[in-house]
Amino acid sequence: NSRLLLSLISFQPLFLVLLSGETGYHWNPFNVLLCFFPSDDVDGSCDVLKSHEIAGGQTVVLLNNTVLQYICPEGQYPYPTEYRTCEPGGYWSTMKNINNINVSRARCKVINCPRVAEFENGYFEPPQQHYNINDSITFSCYGGYNMKGSKVRTCLPNGKWSGETTICDDGTGHCTNPGIPIGSRKEGKQYRTEYRVQYSCENGLVLFGSKERVCQEFGGWSGSEPECRQPYTFDTPEEVANNFISSLTETAEAAESNRNTSATQKRKIVIKKGGTMNIYFLLDASKSIKAVDFNSTQNVTIKLIEKISSYDVSPNYAVITFATNSKEVFNTFHAQSTDAAWVIEQLKNIKISEHKIKPGTNIKKAFTTVYEMMISQEADERRRGLNPPPVSNSTRHVIILLSDGEEKEHIQKTFSSSYFLIFNRYFPPNLCLFSCLLADIYVFAVGEVNEKTMNDLASKKPGEKHFFKIKDIQDLQKTFDQMIDESEVLSMCGLAKEHKADDQKRNPWNTKITIRRSGGTGFDNCKGTLISEYFILTAAHCFTIDDTADQIRVTIAQRDYTVENIILHPEYKIGKLKNRGIPEFYDYDVALIKLEKKVEFSYNARPICLPCTQGTTRALRKSLETTTCQDHENELLPVGNIHSFFVSDCKFRGQQTTGLVRRHVQIKNSEKKMACEQDARNAKFYKNVTNIKDVVTDNFLCTGGQDPVLDPNTCKGDSGGPLIIQKKLRYIQVGVISWGVIDVCGHVTTLCDEPEKLQRHKPSYARDYHLNLFKIIPWLKKELANEDLEFI
Repeated sequence: NSRLLLSLISFQPLFLVLLSGETGYHWNPFNVLLCFFPSDDVDGSCDVLKSHEIAGGQTVVLLNNTVLQYICPEGQYPYPTEYRTCEPGGYWSTMKNINNINVSRARCKVINCPRVAEFENGYFEPPQQHYNINDSITFSCYGGYNMKGSKVRTCLPNGKWSGETTICDDGTGHCTNPGIPIGSRKEGKQYRTEYRVQYSCENGLVLFGSKERVCQEFGGWSGSEPECRQPYTFDTPEEVANNFISSLTETAEAAESNRNTSATQKRKIVIKKGGTMNIYFLLDASKSIKAVDFNSTQNVTIKLIEKISSYDVSPNYAVITFATNSKEVFNTFHAQSTDAAWVIEQLKNIKISEHKIKPGTNIKKAFTTVYEMMISQEADERRRGLNPPPVSNSTRHVIILLSDGEEKEHIQKTFSSSYFLIFNRYFPPNLCLFSCLLADIYVFAVGEVNEKTMNDLASKKPGEKHFFKIKDIQDLQKTFDQMIDESEVLSMCGLAKEHKADDQKRNPWNTKITIRRSGGTGFDNCKGTLISEYFILTAAHCFTIDDTADQIRVTIAQRDYTVENIILHPEYKIGKLKNRGIPEFYDYDVALIKLEKKVEFSYNARPICLPCTQGTTRALRKSLETTTCQDHENELLPVGNIHSFFVSDCKFRGQQTTGLVRRHVQIKNSEKKMACEQDARNAKFYKNVTNIKDVVTDNFLCTGGQDPVLDPNTCKGDSGGPLIIQKKLRYIQVGVISWGVIDVCGHVTTLCDEPEKLQRHKPSYARDYHLNLFKIIPWLKKELANEDLEFI
């Protein structure tokens, strides 16, 4: 199967070139992702005069008067550019149109779609010079011709036409009529074997895809269908995800023709736990890369490693820096190459100055180093008795090259659309260990780019699309989110959707518990945490001795579940200290709710990680063989003020709908812990307690107060919810919300967009206490023995 995991956080403008290869059947060794970062220096700042502003839109000054961004109303775009940079000497960069003619002032222009320049064997209506958003064209064929493609096409908000290219064909050629995409012209009307057609675009449009296509013996056309687009046109994340994955899976289906692949699987990159993968990072350290830009590439690489590692995959990483020569920082068969934390630490320590003496740019050297690394890894695997060696038979290989693209002509020549040409150039054919087949080069271009150069880099394959132009980094992130299929890892604990996800997807472990009180006295609400298919973790004080399972309803992502049983911790006795004048005692304030039917995990319903389980060991990227529960506690609850958060209900201003908001707090676990505990004396039940440790036992974690920072406080309906620590893009529950000194919320609900407003004038002694899960691990281990949580 052709499989790939991608995620990237960066800045624009940005190019990404992906070279994809098949693994496990016939090895196409390389998947290559290139990120070209701008390296131009900005000297000083520029003044913004009236003539620099955009007509009809908004001008925004960024980065201390060094960048201008032009923003237009919906349905319009900034012409001729969206960004201008401050040049040395205090001048704004010159604006040029697509014909390289200077433009004196930017203005907002209406987005429209290209006109039909040419149409064969039929007619269309209405013929117009310009088509605005929502305008439609209807096509018809002459007698004797059959229509293929869309009869009606509509101008979309991104300046593209809906549907597929309309073709009228009589079926007499060896190949079918390849059609004329809107905005293009075609030369050649004979569709016999080896006959060619050439495409060109109307003035002002940019050609994506193949300029020339050849009728093949098997009846298909070489290359990919061309597309003529306005320079301001972008692909949507949905288009990119569908086209890219469809193309990427094409080879896999051909290699394994008997495998049944669902339509959903074809649109996703599958992530599997325990999959074998080599990831090679090639970092450009040449003279054109300034130190600040090199630091940016290091940060991007670290972000990508963090994301990949959050899925319980442990690739073998390698890092190579290059200028005139290349330097292997570490290789894929280093003893710690699968340890993401160690890899990140090595990345942080790389210095660009190591290439100062010979600072040229030699991408060939970097690729040669990768190739030599593969040879060495294969020899190492053979020595260890691994035959056939996985590196050349089953390992997925991803090469990520981060460069500034300073030598665009060199890059264009180097990265031909033929994988065979790349290996001929870099690695002599007689030394190729693997079947050097053709590869796919996918180009993701973000922001304003040189479309011609990027299009020439991309592969051209029939029925597939390899060059995508995306509006901004947010759309790129959304694209990658849509490409990734997490269906096989939904049961992994502590994962959540982060990018522009709704509140439940960001907090998929969140549950609402509703208790109907006996005697018709109403309802009470608590929160809980989904920890397995059948169990919810919550607070014991949410229930009374008279509550039964049929009175309780659990809601997860707007779906209600009935309850089979409530299990309170045996040491929880709220009235235990009444004989000492303490009416309420919350030690061991924890309970489990067992559901009658199991929860089907989804993006809206996923378990959180619990301490002292193998799932958390994996999330922390520690050894499954040697890691102990004490190691977890040392990592998650070290001495100091520990960053954590809880989740509260909120309401949207002026709306009836509610949401969830994360409230960030610090667990006091050092010199501030005593003051935090002592503030419990301000609680109405504990004003006369002599020794506060009688009620704030060692089983509690303390948050709140104003030192070292102002912490938000929990509200009444938050009881039973989790106190969470985020580590390495995973979420681990360390506490259960139990009780607080005062109710700072009353009957008012927090505003989703301004959660701090409600609690601005609270007293400094407003503290919250949470049951420490590390103190109840034996009980959890006993009650959850059949839940496949693998306690350590």
